[in-house]
Amino acid sequence: MKKWINEAVPASLLEQLAEKLHISPATAHVLWNRQIRTAEAGRHFLYDTIDDCGDPFLMQGMEKAVNRILQAVKKKEKIVIYGDYDVDGITSTALLQQVLTALGGVASFYIPERQSEGYGLNREALQQLSRGTADLLITVDCGISSTALINEFSTRLDIIVTDHHQPPETLPQAVAVLNPKQSGCAYPCKDLAGVGVAFTLARALWQRHFKEALTAFTEIVALGTIADLVPLTGENRILVRHGLERMKKGSNIGIQALITAAGLTASAVSSGRVAFTLAPRLNASGRLSHAERGAALLLEENAEKAAVIAASLSELNRERQQVEHMIAEEAIAQIEAKGQAEDGVLLVYQEGWHSGVIGIAASRLVERYYRPALVITVKDGVGKGSCRSIRNFNMYEALRSADDLLIQYGGHTMAAGFSVRAENIEPLRQRLQAYAAAHLAASDYIPTVAVDWTLPLEDISLALIDELSLLEPYGMANSRPVFASPRCRLAEVRTIGKERNHLRIVAGEKRRVSGVGWSMADRYGDILSGDYAELAFQLERNEFNGSVSPQMVLQDIHADAPSVVLNRAVMADIYKEMKGLLAARRRLPLWELERRLITLEDGRYTGHVVKAALQVFRELEILTVHSEKDETYCDLPPIEGKMSLAASATYMQYGSH
Repeated sequence: MKKWINEAVPASLLEQLAEKLHISPATAHVLWNRQIRTAEAGRHFLYDTIDDCGDPFLMQGMEKAVNRILQAVKKKEKIVIYGDYDVDGITSTALLQQVLTALGGVASFYIPERQSEGYGLNREALQQLSRGTADLLITVDCGISSTALINEFSTRLDIIVTDHHQPPETLPQAVAVLNPKQSGCAYPCKDLAGVGVAFTLARALWQRHFKEALTAFTEIVALGTIADLVPLTGENRILVRHGLERMKKGSNIGIQALITAAGLTASAVSSGRVAFTLAPRLNASGRLSHAERGAALLLEENAEKAAVIAASLSELNRERQQVEHMIAEEAIAQIEAKGQAEDGVLLVYQEGWHSGVIGIAASRLVERYYRPALVITVKDGVGKGSCRSIRNFNMYEALRSADDLLIQYGGHTMAAGFSVRAENIEPLRQRLQAYAAAHLAASDYIPTVAVDWTLPLEDISLALIDELSLLEPYGMANSRPVFASPRCRLAEVRTIGKERNHLRIVAGEKRRVSGVGWSMADRYGDILSGDYAELAFQLERNEFNGSVSPQMVLQDIHADAPSVVLNRAVMADIYKEMKGLLAARRRLPLWELERRLITLEDGRYTGHVVKAALQVFRELEILTVHSEKDETYCDLPPIEGKMSLAASATYMQYGSH
């Protein structure tokens, strides 16, 4: 169960915002929670277009960068784009390659291999590129921290740095450094992804060369921006919204092939589907293979060739999922075997884990235990680690507290990476445990749900859902709104899905609304038909057989505590009904037996009493189960001797003696 956070706002302020923007109080409250608290800010958020992006020449270093690049284009100098192997780096690389080619430049790209070269610039690559391969090197999504290397090679080739990571105190001595976070930069949007910085450079080049605004290529910008988890506000929001519209039109052949390979249609593309379906496929190239394949897809102009590359990326992604699942399962087993599930910080390590997916495995540990997690793979006496954090725990500062134990580290509040000698891994665990004890309280280990508005079920409508669509695209700093409905009667509760791992409910009395809880089947034992519960949910349109209706996507459930009392008479009644059901239909799945019994006993015994009774029967082996093809079926073996209810722990818990 999660802790719900619902901040109250004076009704008069919400009414003013709603009236000026012509929206409902619910939508106004969502905007307020996103720090959009004036009508002017609201109009910018809701209605700004690509024309409202900042003047690219406001970015510090832009004039020098544009002059040097256009000189290289004119003289047909060899321009090499040096990218990164994640989605932000891949999209930045492909974007600049396309733009420079359109300008008439001679451009190619270089992306380091994750396993052998690691992140960012490296000496071997720069030595190779400086021996006649490149006259001008442009970094994208990297380079800002490579001051020593850039200074060393700046006498051999010209270098322009474009990056969005936090700049160091001493910047590289490059021809130009483009980074909105650098001191003195007047560019208004400081939260651009790497691909956003590259697009700002592209806009400046296009404006200077063609004397017109650049509005193409935003589908590539949207893909990288969403994947890099930067705030989807301000200019990022403009670029993603514009880019999603271009995606739906199939503007980039490679992205269209990726959409098809993922089993989607262009019209169904959203920021969520990009984040959870498209981006992982592109990311898989850099994690398990070489990111060049991802860049090649975005640059491919032949639909058949693009389809082949997209299919190979989908296969790589399936392989990535398998490797990630294996590592996560081994990490969980390690935590449970060592009794570390309640540690302030989770730290697991093993030789042979694939370094390309340990970050995702760390995310899985956070999802399961809601604790900061570090996953380390060890090779040749050195551990390479990836970290994911929780609210109120600054992972970068935690690593900083142990910097004397680390070879190197970097990152930010919620995610980081590091390397450590194998003999220092256990001391690192102890240091981080002490840091967590000093900085986290018991309440910090309870996951939270930020509720935007209390919404009675009878107020849910398609009109409200349509209005909320004005807030899209959703992402970091602009998450999909969460609503809460107090004390709802659950008319129906059941598990769904091939493996029965999802939950479906129907709630309400005067008006009923359906809801689905993805991967929430574990709550089925807590809530049953007839129960009352508070629901936290998002809203979506549900289209089925030509009918459209509102649907809740459940985020959490606060159910009233059930009252269960068992005695011999109750057990005899339920056994009689159960025996009749199984005699009439021998192959009855457990979930269906539960549902039918609850229906039959409605008005006499609650669903919780029925479920408790079934648990007693299973403990006494009066009812047995067996599995076939992802389904659990019930068996009713003959009873020998008198039934001893006292042998059941569940009966002793709920029995009236």
